[in-house]
Amino acid sequence: MKEFSFEQKQTLRDAIISMQETSGLSGNEFSMKRLGFTNGSKFSHVRNNWDKAGMVGIDTWEAIEKYIESSNKYKGVATANLKKVWESCERAYELKKAIAVVGEGGLGKTFALESYKRHIESEQRFKVVYFDASMVRTNKQFIAGLMESLDCYKTGTISSQLVEMRKQVTKMNLLICIDEVSSMQGHNVTIIKDIMTAFKDLCGIVFSGTPYFVNNLNKGASRDRHLFSETRDRLFMLPEFLEKPTEKEAEAIFTANGITDKATLDIVMGRSKHKELIARSWLTKKTFRGIKDCIDMVRMTEMGSKINYNNLNL
Repeated sequence: MKEFSFEQKQTLRDAIISMQETSGLSGNEFSMKRLGFTNGSKFSHVRNNWDKAGMVGIDTWEAIEKYIESSNKYKGVATANLKKVWESCERAYELKKAIAVVGEGGLGKTFALESYKRHIESEQRFKVVYFDASMVRTNKQFIAGLMESLDCYKTGTISSQLVEMRKQVTKMNLLICIDEVSSMQGHNVTIIKDIMTAFKDLCGIVFSGTPYFVNNLNKGASRDRHLFSETRDRLFMLPEFLEKPTEKEAEAIFTANGITDKATLDIVMGRSKHKELIARSWLTKKTFRGIKDCIDMVRMTEMGSKINYNNLNL
């Protein structure tokens, strides 16, 4: 099991407390939502008793170290897509309307929503509830997942659960971000009509998904399928469509993540004179996910191997 020195514990403790205070979340909220702790006293001990023997376990220090490393791993920049998502969130919140953000996979929808949530939490302006619907396949699962995100889950029929969620939202100053809504295929997508109806004039909602989401609604409406037109018409304005990253944005992200050496930057940007290295550049996958893959590739190369191959019994 890994051991942490006194100095390492102090560094981790100071860093995680700073992150918690910047987040705008209480210690208990940060402990549960960011670190995954089920026992609220763990974070209290990290804050107040970190230097006392036996008060903070190794597993807790490992979880904190992992969270800090993952948080510092990738740095984004204010791309055109991020600005579109953030501005859509602002409009939805201010107007208490439902707005759709649409883009192919890898165009930064999730990153923009999660970073917006962290930004608003740090300012403590209002609450942002983020619900990832990527694993949802049925209306019942969708409603249950959203209720859990709103901290108001109760068993019952969908209609009774919608009433419970409306009661909960009435008490809150919030924006709801529902990511990967395109996972709701076929007629199941019309469940969002019930969501928009239940939360009407109470809060803003941002639906994020791939073009399938909008295409599914449009096709259903054009064929006069039950509830498709009503669902589409409840969305405020036209969907905000995201674009592929520009070369300037790609370079800005590489630079922000420490790739400043000209030779390495030329490789990931696809500017190397050695044409065989084009396959190592972001040009092979012109998305923000492709850019991140290149960053990870460079970091893996820099890490080197940690395996000791001496005296192996093969």
